[in-house]
Amino acid sequence: MKTVTHSDIQKINRLYLQLKTYAAVSRATGFAPTTVKKYIIPNFVEVDESSTKKFEGPLPEFNPSIFRKDDWGDLCVLSEEEIEEIKDLWKEMEL
Repeated sequence: MKTVTHSDIQKINRLYLQLKTYAAVSRATGFAPTTVKKYIIPNFVEVDESSTKKFEGPLPEFNPSIFRKDDWGDLCVLSEEEIEEIKDLWKEMEL
């Protein structure tokens, strides 16, 4: 029994976009059609490696005084710039 890896899942989905059937992908990969079906990702879109952005920003400096606050609410409020950075990171982390 062959273990399915992350790269196998990507390969299965890329092939499924091209070949359109579980059986064809099964023949190409050596996995059973039921295994192929199990790992098909609905609306899968192949990510172009050259279009991904890598995080290059500096990490915030550690400030121990923030752990002695009475009101933590202001730490949970994100700026618009921070929200956009998080969205970019989510895109980078998508399969």
